Amino acid sequence: MAGVQVSFFQSTGVYILTEQAISLKDRTETLNLFWLCEHAGKKYPAGVAFYNQEQGDFRLKVDLLPEDKVLFLKAVSSSGDVTHFRVESAVRKSGRITHRAEVGTGYLRDGDPSIYMDLGPFSRTLVLEQE
Repeated sequence: MAGVQVSFFQSTGVYILTEQAISLKDRTETLNLFWLCEHAGKKYPAGVAFYNQEQGDFRLKVDLLPEDKVLFLKAVSSSGDVTHFRVESAVRKSGRITHRAEVGTGYLRDGDPSIYMDLGPFSRTLVLEQE
């Protein structure tokens, strides 16, 4: 994989994943999440992710979070060989999602199919494996 390509549409002010990224996999399949311990180099299972083609983002189900707590991973910019992501949490009021709040950041480098995420309270890096 050459990496996720991000396009910025100035008229709308929105970054979206291009077709190259969408066609990489069926995206109905389950993608693995794991925690990376950078000191020991070990990987620990962390949950699953699904690509939402309509929204252009990934839905993350992290095992350590309650079942109703869903995170989203969305591409926000690209510079050189790095694509930057924002990790968002759905904010609910009276059982309905009212908006999303940023809870972390992520990045993907060309030539590496994994997206590395830093989530506020966790010391380990959350990684989305796309292969």
